[in-house]
Amino acid sequence: MSDDWEQCRLPDDLAFEGWVNYVFDHPRLEPQWWWQSPESGYYQEWNDQADPKRTLSYLTRLFAEPGELIDRFNRSQIDQGLNFIVSNSCSSHMFVLLDEKLSWEDRRACFDAMIPLYQKLMAPVYQNDLGHTQSASREAEFPTSGCYMWWDAIPIHGGMEHRNQKKINNAVLNVFEQVLKLRAESCLESVLHGLGHWHLYVPERTEPIVRQFLTRKNMSLELRMYAECATIGAVQ
Repeated sequence: MSDDWEQCRLPDDLAFEGWVNYVFDHPRLEPQWWWQSPESGYYQEWNDQADPKRTLSYLTRLFAEPGELIDRFNRSQIDQGLNFIVSNSCSSHMFVLLDEKLSWEDRRACFDAMIPLYQKLMAPVYQNDLGHTQSASREAEFPTSGCYMWWDAIPIHGGMEHRNQKKINNAVLNVFEQVLKLRAESCLESVLHGLGHWHLYVPERTEPIVRQFLTRKNMSLELRMYAECATIGAVQ
């Protein structure tokens, strides 16, 4: 068994393109590829903590210029890859955003790069599909969780005991405000979901953002109702 696992390990110095393939170039499986056994031929492992600076640079580069993924991978692969990156039940990638050994400027750049991630990837891929209203059958064919659950899955929240917490909250709230300028309702729902969770810790900052958003006229009734729930932190 140990030999099988070793054969599934990728080099710690994997180049960026190899890392992109590692994250996204997998079929949609049940269970997902990262929970498959080595014998399946699908499982792969890369040590995202071996070089945190490299991991952070790869995340920032991918988030800033994600458009080419649309031509290379289908929606299910993109959704699966985004879930893999953001959720610490799948990988530890996002913990680099909390790593104080890395400069705050570099970590802030990664947060800021989530704005073009929404603009250039999530908006065209997920369009107006809302996760909280999606039926199970449609979700199987047109998954939404990589976008909808981004701020639910990320191992960061507004009340962490972290030395950079104020800076992190400022960076996250900036992402929320900028993404709320988009039209794709999938992206709007995603950050409203995040605002609903951050409401628990900084309601004085989240409520004005959502109330300003609610002055917009062109949105579906479902999204408007979701935004109203986000105003008081009542989101799922």
